[in-house]
Amino acid sequence: MMKSLKKKALTLVIASITTSLAWSNSGVAPGAPGIDHHWSSASKTGIGTANSKQSKVWFSLVDGIVSEVYWPQIDMAQITDLQFMVSDGKTFFDEEKKHTEHEIRSLNKKTLAFEQVNIDRERKYEISKKIVTDPTTNSLLLKVTFKAYEDNLGLFILLNPAVSNTGLYDYAEATKDTLFAWDDRAKYDNGTNHVAQYQALTASIPFKRTSAGFVGKSDGWQDLNDNYRMDWNYRYANNGNVALTGQLDLPSKAGEYTFTIAIGFAEDKAKAQQTANNSLKKSFGTALSLYNQQWNNYCNGLEDLSSESFDNGALYYASAMVLKAHEDKTYNGAMIASLSVPWGQSQFDKDSGDQRGILPGSSADGYKDGPIGYHVVWPRDLYQVATAFLAAGDQHTAKEALSYLKEVQFKAEDGNWQLCGNSVSKKGSFPQNFWLSGQAHWQGMQLDETAMPIVLAWRLWKEGVISPASYYSSFVKPAADFVAKVGPWTDQERWEEASGISPSTISAAIAGLIAAADFADHQGDKEAARSYRLKADLWADGIADWSFTHQGELGDGQYYQRTEGAEYCHSSYNPDDDSILYIANGGGQHLERNVMDGGFIELVRFGVKSPFDTSITKTLENYEQAIKVETPNGPGFYRYNHDGYGEKLGGSDYTGQGKGRLWPLLTGERAHLEIAKKQNVDHYIHAMEKFANEGNMLPEQVWDKAEGPYQFGEGTGGATPLAWSHAEYIKLLKSKREHRIIDTPDIVAERYQGCMTTVNVHYDAGWGNSIAIRGEAELLNWKEGAPARWTEGNVWRLTLPQQTSSFKMKALINDKTWQKQENFTVKPCKDNHFWPRF
Repeated sequence: MMKSLKKKALTLVIASITTSLAWSNSGVAPGAPGIDHHWSSASKTGIGTANSKQSKVWFSLVDGIVSEVYWPQIDMAQITDLQFMVSDGKTFFDEEKKHTEHEIRSLNKKTLAFEQVNIDRERKYEISKKIVTDPTTNSLLLKVTFKAYEDNLGLFILLNPAVSNTGLYDYAEATKDTLFAWDDRAKYDNGTNHVAQYQALTASIPFKRTSAGFVGKSDGWQDLNDNYRMDWNYRYANNGNVALTGQLDLPSKAGEYTFTIAIGFAEDKAKAQQTANNSLKKSFGTALSLYNQQWNNYCNGLEDLSSESFDNGALYYASAMVLKAHEDKTYNGAMIASLSVPWGQSQFDKDSGDQRGILPGSSADGYKDGPIGYHVVWPRDLYQVATAFLAAGDQHTAKEALSYLKEVQFKAEDGNWQLCGNSVSKKGSFPQNFWLSGQAHWQGMQLDETAMPIVLAWRLWKEGVISPASYYSSFVKPAADFVAKVGPWTDQERWEEASGISPSTISAAIAGLIAAADFADHQGDKEAARSYRLKADLWADGIADWSFTHQGELGDGQYYQRTEGAEYCHSSYNPDDDSILYIANGGGQHLERNVMDGGFIELVRFGVKSPFDTSITKTLENYEQAIKVETPNGPGFYRYNHDGYGEKLGGSDYTGQGKGRLWPLLTGERAHLEIAKKQNVDHYIHAMEKFANEGNMLPEQVWDKAEGPYQFGEGTGGATPLAWSHAEYIKLLKSKREHRIIDTPDIVAERYQGCMTTVNVHYDAGWGNSIAIRGEAELLNWKEGAPARWTEGNVWRLTLPQQTSSFKMKALINDKTWQKQENFTVKPCKDNHFWPRF
C-alpha cells in the first residue's frame, strides 16, 4: 500500500512538471462586465473563523461548498463562493454544488472546523474538504481529498470573488500558480475612502491550466459547459463580475489524491500571495490542531449546560461558538445578526445603494455596496447575544458588547430624531442598526434598542463585571432620559415595521427605567431615580389599558395586540377602536386589534407581569390558536398573523413581499413563559434542536407546511445561522437549569408582582388639564406632584408598587390647584378611590 501511494505521488510530480511547460495565459477575457452579481444561499450549514485576533477571516458553508468569505471585518465579504467542478473531457461536466449529494461533519462538537463530503450521484467520484482559517494569519485553508473512481476525471476549482463586498467592480488575474482578485478601488489606494483589498488563491500542487473570465460569459463554468474541456486561458478579466478557474494537475488514473488550497488576503497583491504561500508551507494538520485547540479552550471555559439538552450539548456548544464567531476582531464586542444574506440568490448588487467607503467609518465612496443582508449590528440582537454569553458564563464577551455599545451610542452632536412632528435630540439613543464603525444604516428609532442596553449594563453591574460609576452618567442616564422622554411610544417595534405602543417594546422600556433608577440611587442621583420609577410605574399600570383589546377577531377577542397607535402618532390609545395597521412586505391593511404577536411574553420575561396575570393567560390561549403551528419537529410560531416577510406563497425567494414563516427563536421565547410557570419545557428544547440543520446552525425561519420546496419544520431561505436564535437556545437551557427566567431583572419582578397600591381620583379636569398627586409616600412629596394617568370615565390613576404602609395625599389640578378637602388616607396594597372637590 505504501509503495502504491509513493508511486502515485511520483506520477503526480512528473505530470505536473510536464504539463506546466505546455501552456501559458494571455489576453483579456471577453464578455465584460458579466451577468449581474448576486450572493449565495443564506441556508448556511456551517460558519467558522479562528478564535484568534491574528486571523481576521470568516467563512460560511452551504450546499456542499464554501460560500461567502469575509476579511478584514465580519461585514466585508470578499468571496461569493468557491467550489469544484469535475469533467471527463468528453461526456459530462459536474458542478459540485448541483450534482453531488452533500454531507457536512463537525470535526468535534467544540470546534467550528468542518468537513464537507460531496459524492457524485452516479458514484464516479467523491470530494471531501476540511475547512478552517489559519489561526496565525489572514488565510482560508481547505484540505481536499479527491477520490476518482474512474480514469480521466479532471478536477477544476472555480473562485467567484466579490472584493470589498460587491461583485460589480472586480479584477482577476490568472497566473500559472496563483489566482488573484482585487477591485477598482485599488487605483485609488490610500485615498480618503479607499483601500486596496487583494486575494490570492494557490494550491499545494500545480495547476494544469488557469483562466480568468466574466461570470456567465467567459468563466470556467461556461468553458467546461461548452465542450467538457478547459480550452480558455485568459490572463485577465477587468472590472466586472469575474471568476477564476484552475484545473488541478492530477493524474488521469483513478485514485485518491489529497492537496491543500489556500486563499490569502492582504492590502497588496504580493502580500496576499505571500500570506497564502506561508499558510501552505505549514502542515494543514498543524493549523487544524491550533484552530481546534483555540475553540476547545473557549468551550471548556463555559458553563456546561449539556445535561439540559437532548443532543449531549452539540447544539449548545455550536451556539456558543456561532455567537462568538459573529464578533468582529477589530471592533471588540461588535456582533452582527447573521453571517448571511437572506435569500442571497435573489439579492443583486445592482439594486443596492452606495452605503460606505471601505475604510472603517468612511463615507460613501462612489461604489455600490452589496446588499448588507444581516451584516450589521442591531442593538436588540446584540443585547440578546450578550445576555446569552452571560448565561453561558462568558462575562468577558458580554462586557465587550457593552463597551462597544457605549462607544456607538448617539451623542448630542449627532443631531435630532424627527418623531411625530417633534425634533428630539438623539443623545442617549442608538441607530436602528449600524455598520461596525457605528455609522448608522437604517434610520428608524426603536425604543427597546435604547432600553435593553441599560438592562445589560445593570446585569453586568450586579454580576460584579462593571462599576456603576463607569457607566451611569456617560451611558445609562442619557439612555434612560431618552426612554423617559420619548416613551411609551416607539417609532418602530421589535419587528421594525410599525409605530405606536407595543407590549414587547414597553416591557424593555419599563425594565430599563427601573434598572436606571437603581444606578441613579447608587450614584446619589435621587431626583432621577424618582423620575424613572414614576414613569415606569405609570407605563406598567397603563399597558393593558393601552394595548389589550376586548374586541379582536382572533379567538375570543381578548389579547394584547401587536401594537396600538400605529396608524398615526396617537396621544391617547384605545385598543378597541378601528385604527388601521399597515403591515409591511405586502401584509396588507388590518385593524390593529386583529393583529397579535408574541410580544406579550416579554411582559413576563422582563418581570412586568406575572405569568398568571389574567391579561397574559387570556392572550396565551388566543396566541396558541392563531400563531402556533405544530411541525414534525415540534411547535413553531409566526412573528404575527399576516406577516409578509418570507418566501412567496409557492416558496420562491422573498424579494419584497411574501408570507412570513415560523421563527425558532419564538419557540424558545414561548418556552420561557412555561419556565415562569414552573412547567416542563423539554419539548420546546427538543424542537429547537430539531430545527437546527445538519451543521447545527439554527435558522431565522422554518417552513410552515407539508407542501412546498422546503421540508416542513426545517430551515428556509432566510438567514441561517441567526445569532438571536442561537442566543435564545442558550438562555433556554440556562433558564431550565435555574428554574427561572434568567433574563428577568429581579428588581422589576419584585416591584410589579408584589404589593400594588393604587390611587384613583375621580374628576373631570377638563380638556388639556391633568391631575397630580402629592403626599408622604416613598415616591411622593408635598413639593412636587406625581402625574396620574387618565383612564376611561375621567378617572386619574397612580400606582405605587411596594408601598406597604398607609399615607396621606392630596390631588391637584395641573399640580397647582389643591383639592379643597382634608388629606385623603391611602391604604397600602389596595385599590383606593377618591372624589376630590376643587
